[in-house]
Amino acid sequence: MKKPKMQQQLIQLGNGAHALATQMLGNGDDAADAVHDSFVKVFKKPEAYDENKGPLTPWFLRVVRNQCLDLIRRRRPTEDTIDELSDSAPGPEASLEIIQRDQELRNALSTLSSAQREIIVLRDYMDLSYAEIASVLEIAQGTVMSRLHRARMALKEVIESHE
Repeated sequence: MKKPKMQQQLIQLGNGAHALATQMLGNGDDAADAVHDSFVKVFKKPEAYDENKGPLTPWFLRVVRNQCLDLIRRRRPTEDTIDELSDSAPGPEASLEIIQRDQELRNALSTLSSAQREIIVLRDYMDLSYAEIASVLEIAQGTVMSRLHRARMALKEVIESHE
């Protein structure tokens, strides 16, 4: 893949990569650092991507995920927290009900393990296919389906317990 085309595609992945990193790290600033470091790594060695091995999106998200895991290993363990799910705030036309529902969802997500949040974000917020998620997480596609199901059931249980 030509370098300019790759750069353009990676830049378009920035918000999704940031959302994934935020979910993994629980902090928007750390997530921005992880995504930035991932971009630097990829732009320094664009030849590391082999388009014959699969699409760019899961490959880059795997780079971001690995960078987040490196940051997690380097820092002291802290309580899992959750930050905003996306970089864009709802517009002024958003109703109070939607804002409250979003807050309830963020609170419910924050009670899940980081692995459960990660798989929900990859599928339901970034709309990756099971195959792409399997590639990002380096697990079997069947494992993706079972983990996603368990994560959704756990999320449903948390939400129902607060109603």
